[in-house]
Order: sequence, then C-alpha cells, then structure tokens
Amino acid sequence: MSQAWLTFFWVLPAAGGLVVLFSRQGRWPALCFSAATALYGLFLLGPASMGAWHVPANASASWAFGISYLLDCDGLSLSLCWLTAFLTVACVVSSWNKPFSPGYWAAFLFLESALLGVFLARDLFLFFVFWEAVLVPMFFIIGLWGMEGRRHAAMKFFLFTFFGSIFLLLGSIALVTRHHAATGVWTWDIAALKGPGGLAGLAIFTAMTLGFAVKIPLVPLHTWLPDAHTEAPAAGSVMLAGVLLKMGVYGFLRILWPVFPQLSQDLMPWLMMLAGVNVVYGALCAMAQKDLKRLIAYSSVAHLGFCLLGVLSRTPEGLLGGSLQLLNHGLTTGTLFLLVGFLYDRGHRRGLDEYGELYARAPWMTFFFGFTTMAAVGLPGLNGFVGEFMSLIGVARAMGGFVFIGVAGVTLSAAYALPAFQTVFLGAAGRASVSAKVTDLDGREASLLWALCGAMLAIGLYPAPLLRVLEPYLLGLVMVR
Repeated sequence: MSQAWLTFFWVLPAAGGLVVLFSRQGRWPALCFSAATALYGLFLLGPASMGAWHVPANASASWAFGISYLLDCDGLSLSLCWLTAFLTVACVVSSWNKPFSPGYWAAFLFLESALLGVFLARDLFLFFVFWEAVLVPMFFIIGLWGMEGRRHAAMKFFLFTFFGSIFLLLGSIALVTRHHAATGVWTWDIAALKGPGGLAGLAIFTAMTLGFAVKIPLVPLHTWLPDAHTEAPAAGSVMLAGVLLKMGVYGFLRILWPVFPQLSQDLMPWLMMLAGVNVVYGALCAMAQKDLKRLIAYSSVAHLGFCLLGVLSRTPEGLLGGSLQLLNHGLTTGTLFLLVGFLYDRGHRRGLDEYGELYARAPWMTFFFGFTTMAAVGLPGLNGFVGEFMSLIGVARAMGGFVFIGVAGVTLSAAYALPAFQTVFLGAAGRASVSAKVTDLDGREASLLWALCGAMLAIGLYPAPLLRVLEPYLLGLVMVR
C-alpha cells in the first residue's frame, strides 16, 4: 500500500477544512469533502483487507531518534476509518439546516482528518501526534457550539484526556528507549517494538494503559464523558461516542497486545475486572438518568466496557466480536444521539418526563428510535446481537466467570433503554409535556436514518463481509503469546 494513497486519505478532509474556513456557505464544501473521503475509503477496501500490517515499499526515511512518517492500513484500521468517514457525512447532513458559521463545518473535517491519522499511523510518535490533534477540534465543537454549560464541559474534556495523554507519552518514550537499549536501534515503528519484561515492562504497560483508559473511558476516569455528551451539539456527540471512544480500545489492539503479548496475557484477569466494572456501573448509572443524552452517555460507558471485555479474552471469537461491537456501537449510539438532537430541535427539552405519546405526532421518529434502541440492546437480526454473542463466547472460553458480567450487561441495557423509549414515545403525556411542539421527521432526516438503520440491519443479517475484513489482523493477535 503506497504511503501517498494513505496520506491523501487523511489530508483530504484537512484540505476541505481549510476550504470551508474561507467559504461563505460552509455546508456544501463540507458535504463534498466528507463524501469524497468516504468514497475514497471504499476505494482502499481491496489493498487494506488482504492481511495484517503491511511493509510499505516507499516508507519515509527516519528522522531523529528513529521517528519516521510511516502510515499503514489493514482491516482493523480501515473499518474504523470507514466508521469515521461515514459518521462525518451523517454529522454534516444532520446539521444542514442550522445557521452555523464556517468554523463549525471546518472543525468536523479537521476532526475527521486527525481521527483518520490515528487509525493509519504505524509510527508511535506519529500516532501520538494525531492522538493529541483530535483534542483541538473536539474542544472547540463542545466549547463554541454546545449548550449552556459548554465551557465547563469542554475544559473538563480537555483536561481529562490531556492528563491521560501525558502518561501515554511517557510510556511511549520509555518503551522506545528500552527497545534501543536492548537492540541498539532507534525505532518508533509499532510493528518492530517489543516491550521489556519485569518491573520496567509493567510500569510502561501501566502508563500506556492509563492513557488509553481515559479515552475509553474506564471507571473512575469516566466523569468527563457525561458532561461532554450533555453539552455538546448533537453532531459532536455523534463523533464523540461514535469514534473518539474507540481510540482507547484501538490502542489496546494496536499497541499493547502486540508489543506486550505475555504481560497482557498475565494481566488479563485484572483488566477484565475493570471492564466488568464499566459494564455494570455504566448500566446502573444509565438506569438512574432522567436526561436522554446523559442516559445514552452512560450507556456508552457500559457498552465500551463490554467491547473491551470481548477484546481482552484474546480468543478469536472475543477479538472479532469485541471489534465488531466497536463498529456497531458507533453506528447505533451515533444514530441515537442524532435522534435525540432531532427531538431537541423540536421540543427544546431532553427530559424523559417532559415528553409522551409521541407515536401519534411523530410516527417515523418513533419507528427509527425504537429500531435503533432494539439494535442497541442486541435484538437478534440487528447488528448489536452479532458482536455481543461472539464476545460472550470469547469471554466464556477465556474466563468463564466473567461471562455472567457480560450477560448482566446485556440484561441491564434492556432495563434502561426500553423504559426510556416507552416513556418518551408510548407513555402518557404529563402536564409539563412539550410533545405538542414535536413534528415528525422531514425528508432529509428520514433519508439519513434509513441509511443508518439499513446498515444496522445489513450487519445483523450478514456480518461475514465485515468479519472477513477484520479477521487477518485480529487472528494474528491470537497467535501472539
């Protein structure tokens, strides 16, 4: 795979962001560049799904301390690039009728560019640069175009994630330094690095795990997430839940597992315990919420814990199921945040008890919200079921006791999602209800939701093509012991 091809992939939305900044109507250039990026991602399907990390023929020469501009792409990275590209298009379309300045549309393209860089970087230093670059546009999306508490939420988001990044940087420097001491070669190539053993290896592994844990986020490092989701604009919440939270689990799959194969295996029970806490704690917090956005935000804590639980099993079923569930969560939760945004645009409220009987006033919104909720709780035939089922099989094979935590997470997800849907759309409208202000979806919104829900149905009925894209790299991790 040519470096130029992959460079064009992340540069295209960045160039679009610059064009948008100097245009009068930012939405049209934003749509064109985001759609072009998504189509280009499909063009890369063939070369990237053939195996694990490739060895580029024209990699750039190394700079100081072995740092190099090195990109690569396989099925895992490409699938997350697809998710990023298609959700960016959804964000642009969903915000189409809002009077945002060109900076709003440009921020999403810059965010897309940085996210693509994270998933394409093979050099660890370059990975960290893109990892940090993601913070900047997301900070402005929350802080400039969010709700009333946007400044506090944006600052909290930035400080928490920057705190985690410090540990990630320190761990990366220590890893490369120890590799140089052992081999005499300076390199930041993730495919070439091997972590040390003993206390030094444990310290580096812990530091990098802490950096990834903030982004997932793992309890108790999760407190920035509900505030960020609540105050962000709807499209910002889509990207935050749909893609940004995936970066932490991607770090486990891309860096920690290959670089520390034995240590990650030895620490598996402890890590699975942390993931299990996420599953139960996130679900219980979601059950206590009266704000739709906060409910979905806490559900993300639970769902990402479930994804990590499958990935940590290090079995073929668990790795494939957990990785597939990363994509499923981005699709379903992103759609739920879009629907809450459409509802808020009409009623200007997010409280569960502030709506009722919407099925009569907004039948299509009721249908899409119900459909997506069923996908989120793992109804057989929809995308959520496949990933959950495979993850549970993997967890049962690796450490059977933890499968009960996974089953509890699936059960609790229905316990908070279905009552919320029933209250808002099927329950009786109370005195303080604003349901009378709610109108049904327009053609643009319905078309977008048909596409997203169609993808959920397609993955649920026939996930084999997507699993074939993921298999080469993930099955390679099973053999790394």
